[in-house]
Amino acid sequence: MKRTTLSAILFLSAPIFAEAQPVLETAMNEAQGMIVAAKASRRKTARPAKEPEDITIPRFQQKTFPAPAGGACGLKSFTLLDYENRSKDGEHEYARISIMGAVIETTSPDCIRDYGVVQFIRGCVYNSRHSVKTGALLEQDFSVNRRLRGAENVVFNHPTYEVDQMETDPLYASFPQEAGRLDLAYVPHTPLKLRPETPSMLSDFKAFNESNRRTFLKDHPGPTSVIFVSDMPLGGITYFNAQSQEVSATNSSLDFKTCVYRIQDVPVSGDPAGEDTPPENGGPLQCFSWSSRYTYDAEIQDFATDKFKGIDPFCSQAPARKR
Repeated sequence: MKRTTLSAILFLSAPIFAEAQPVLETAMNEAQGMIVAAKASRRKTARPAKEPEDITIPRFQQKTFPAPAGGACGLKSFTLLDYENRSKDGEHEYARISIMGAVIETTSPDCIRDYGVVQFIRGCVYNSRHSVKTGALLEQDFSVNRRLRGAENVVFNHPTYEVDQMETDPLYASFPQEAGRLDLAYVPHTPLKLRPETPSMLSDFKAFNESNRRTFLKDHPGPTSVIFVSDMPLGGITYFNAQSQEVSATNSSLDFKTCVYRIQDVPVSGDPAGEDTPPENGGPLQCFSWSSRYTYDAEIQDFATDKFKGIDPFCSQAPARKR
């Protein structure tokens, strides 16, 4: 597998649709600023000659649906694959990134635009600073912002589950600049395997992670019965300052529920019915849960994925969101 450097991971952690949407230029500039900071940290770091580490751990969830009566077109399957990518790019420089792909498959191309994904999020992302020599926690703050439901510079904290979408439309991959709500869903260049075996999951990972292996639905030249959306939330990233012997870390404590709905049940603004609502009343057809939990632990000098049962308690100290 191609090695992913810390700088590359920082770049990819920007919102996944930035490659196509000028409205996200601010987010991309912020990601570039993180890259510059990481490179500046490396220049101050005397590192031993070690091979960087790059490990990807896949997880698989899938729901298949009965064939519709009378040969009608309908939902065939909904599959969620999420991956934990662990990377080490020098002494005290680590990255833990989660990557998700949610795949909709219909019985024929005729109804591929009848279904879409809504994702819900809870938890927070925050920064911390630690002494390498003593392991002491020197500082914690909520200086990480995001775009949420059309609002800029929102503190990255979600005390309870809410729709995870940059635009006002709750449908994942929907942007106001596009005529169709699903225009920016992806079509894979080669068929996805959608199987729980590790080689199959790692093969599908390439489509979720590499832009040259997929096409936007609006640009796809022919019919398709498979589309997907992908997500790469901010994870755990460290920066080592050799002069001060301090590690600065971005910590992620996020839970997600990724749900497939009938498009007709997803409003263009506001929220759709939640998981407690039956599908026949507008609720989701299926929801899958996954997490991006990476808290820097100074004792082990690495990120811990199971440090807390549930969301990191520090998230409760985030400032109230401005209305």
